[in-house]
Amino acid sequence: MEVRPEQLADRIIEAYRRLPNDQRLLVAIAGPPGSGKSTLAYPLTDHLNALLLLHRPPNPSHIERPQSLELAEASDTQGEGDEIAICVGLDGWHYSRAELDGFDDPDEAHWRRGAAFTFNQSSYHSFLLSLRQSSSSPDSDAQSIQFPTFDHALKDPSISPSPIRPRHRIIIIEGLYTLLDKEGWRNSAELADMRVWVDVDRKEARARVIKRNFEAGIVDSIEACENRGERA
Repeated sequence: MEVRPEQLADRIIEAYRRLPNDQRLLVAIAGPPGSGKSTLAYPLTDHLNALLLLHRPPNPSHIERPQSLELAEASDTQGEGDEIAICVGLDGWHYSRAELDGFDDPDEAHWRRGAAFTFNQSSYHSFLLSLRQSSSSPDSDAQSIQFPTFDHALKDPSISPSPIRPRHRIIIIEGLYTLLDKEGWRNSAELADMRVWVDVDRKEARARVIKRNFEAGIVDSIEACENRGERA
């Protein structure tokens, strides 16, 4: 079903309030390249913390609005400061450039970096399992859970300076393949309590990706960006 961002926030909070104190709510956000996944996910995380902690008046207008959201709930049950919600980007599980050098066809792996096979899916799945197995009670002695983030300056993953702590009970995970219906990825998607698909006009999304890749210096011309998108 299609929902607005503020409705999504309300549904997440409703599900969170039904959780036992030692469990986490995992929300997976996916969509095609350029659909606005991170543009939605990070402001949504801030908005959830504002609502739950009452640090400032709730203001749903600051949540970016992609064209539409399709929501499917997997189950009815299930940083810094005192935040309850934290956002994690799947991009942190890119294989490093050094790891891509070890692929059977390193040139193809580098050129198609961003395709599903250039992500460390098994490591990502282990991360999700650790979220399920680790107690999330604020009073728990459970250790923090480290996770990688993508460093655009280095063009490689690095460890996030803000690990997931026991108080983080809502985990928003955004990325291209969080809901991918393929072997391995499918098992990871099934660990999510709520699944969100961000939809967007395909031409608009493609234009965003070409512009983003060119500005990031991934390739040195608009034409090369277009060719890269067609091959990926």
